[in-house]
Amino acid sequence: MATINQEVWQKSFEEIIDQRQQELPSIWVSTQKTTALRDERGNAVFESGRNREMANAVVSLLSQAREKVVMSSFLLADKPVEDAIHQAAVRGVRVYVLLASEARLGREESEEEFEKRVLEQHKAMLTRLGGHALFRSAPHFHAKVVVVDPDTKPAGVLLTANLTAEALERNEELAVTLTTAEVVEVTSYLKWAMWESAEHELVDPKDRFKSTRPLGKVTHPEAGGVIVATTAKTNSLCAEVLQLIDGARSRIVVSSFGWDENHKVVQRLCTRAREGVNVTVLARVRPSSMPALLSLAQAGATVLGFRWLHAKAVWTDSGHALVMSANLQCDGLDTGFELGVRLTDCRAQEVLDRLTIWSSAAPWRLESKPRLGALSGSVMLWQRGQLVDVDIKASVDVDLGVITAASAAMLEAPRPALPKPVDLPRLAHELRCIWRVVAPTLAAKAKEQLRPSEGKDCPPLSYEPPLFREPGGRLVVAVSSFRELEQACVLMAEANAATVVLGEGANR
Repeated sequence: MATINQEVWQKSFEEIIDQRQQELPSIWVSTQKTTALRDERGNAVFESGRNREMANAVVSLLSQAREKVVMSSFLLADKPVEDAIHQAAVRGVRVYVLLASEARLGREESEEEFEKRVLEQHKAMLTRLGGHALFRSAPHFHAKVVVVDPDTKPAGVLLTANLTAEALERNEELAVTLTTAEVVEVTSYLKWAMWESAEHELVDPKDRFKSTRPLGKVTHPEAGGVIVATTAKTNSLCAEVLQLIDGARSRIVVSSFGWDENHKVVQRLCTRAREGVNVTVLARVRPSSMPALLSLAQAGATVLGFRWLHAKAVWTDSGHALVMSANLQCDGLDTGFELGVRLTDCRAQEVLDRLTIWSSAAPWRLESKPRLGALSGSVMLWQRGQLVDVDIKASVDVDLGVITAASAAMLEAPRPALPKPVDLPRLAHELRCIWRVVAPTLAAKAKEQLRPSEGKDCPPLSYEPPLFREPGGRLVVAVSSFRELEQACVLMAEANAATVVLGEGANR
């Protein structure tokens, strides 16, 4: 489309470029959904939330302890839980706590899970509870479990959450109530880790953690029970995850905070997705997980994103499920100290119910190389190893500037090439390109060419319109109004002039 403005000798052009079929890099697309209201309390499976049902279950366990508490958490920073531990110790209950080493915590400060404030609260907890509880630590301790009175009246929960206020209230997390037999079994792993795998110990709060050696008297639990683990002596947890994936007939739902593209579990999930199994992935949106999540999406899995999700669980249509502390990466499935519980009863259905509700309210969905026309609004674009917040619009105006025409008699010029974007593509379904074509003007210092004299008494006269020789040697016809264009074209042909330009008297 073109519009001419005779007063200023320019013509405006407009062209619509349809970009709907353009392929984009991978993108997290907003689902426009809000976080689901959590039904925190379950029959045997809890989830985190503002009502603190999961946290209260832990506090209730600690409150009922009469002889012994054994617990493990990457770190501990929740005052009601700390108070319950202190009260148990005051009642004469022996309290044993497994934690990650302080050196490991220091390296995790960049993670949102371990903000400086949380670390400071964790350290204050050690000062407060040291002497009331025996703390043992190692950099590979990552299991999350609380058991009480395992020798007399066993009770316990296995969690995906660290015992911090943020994890118990904000994150998407799960906790499974353990049966009596499961408590006994998990306690055997905790006992082995406490006495044979810990590297440091804190007894007196006035002292720092001191090095400790394996006791050499506690045997490692035999594999094959309901509790599965990652330890220096077993990878039954990884084996269980693979068995669940392989045993699925048509559907798998898996949730994790950490993902490793090259781990055999992730690769097996990709294989099952390519085989046509309906694989649903729940993950926290974070750059370090993107290679694995992209592989899953490209294999055909539905990948859903959350801001704070931290739960690690697998469910398949075999009716079985697994809730665990391990992320789907080497540090968790191959190395470390992690615990998980096989679920084949009604608790497996409860886990599915929780994951299904989260899925239905997931705020983001990962699209691998989508078409631009299929997207609109806010998205997170994956580009050069970074997630970039951008907005996809229906239309964007692109001003391509001013082009000088070859002749004032024809204000035409093709659309200039679109300048390449410096970083991101122009994210719009349509580009409304606008450019203006203006008439060429007479060069400075051009000399007028007069008609040849018809006699001695007849001085040379100007052409109408006038003819000029430009410094470069080009012969041009100069006009001052649109009325002169027809005659200028005739003269251009007669004089073999190169083009028509605007003269000094033109309105421009």
